[in-house]
Amino acid sequence: MIIPALDGKTILTVKRILPASRDRVFRAWTESKALEQWFKPGGLGVTIHKLDLQVGGLFRFDLADGRDSLVGTYLEIVRPEKLVFTWSSLATHQKETLVTIKFLEYNTLTQVVLTHARLHGKAMCSLHQAGWQILLDQLPKILSPTPFVNPVSNTFLCDSHP
Repeated sequence: MIIPALDGKTILTVKRILPASRDRVFRAWTESKALEQWFKPGGLGVTIHKLDLQVGGLFRFDLADGRDSLVGTYLEIVRPEKLVFTWSSLATHQKETLVTIKFLEYNTLTQVVLTHARLHGKAMCSLHQAGWQILLDQLPKILSPTPFVNPVSNTFLCDSHP
């Protein structure tokens, strides 16, 4: 359920189990060549113009159709446990939002817990929920040579906070 919120107070939480070690999943989020294989918003490829993986470092991914750029700044990097970065694009109305990704290892699997905060209401949260789902559906294809059946259901939750 998505709860309408005051401007910038909606938070999306996404949980997904992936068929690889935490280190491998972390690298898929932080290495240009890996990102270009699976990070395809709306099915569109991206050109990675900048990926400066350090605190204060910037990233910029341009969509293949040229209609949008995804930009942000890395705020926290704990290899291979956590990434925190700002995120802005046309879908956020060029307003800076905040993404936190935790990588939790369970034997040979990794749970990704992605929190996208500072979203501006129900519509923006729904849009990003669909976008993250499409992206995360692509990730197992580069992590495992065999089709992966997720052992638990995926979780998507939009909530508002005062």
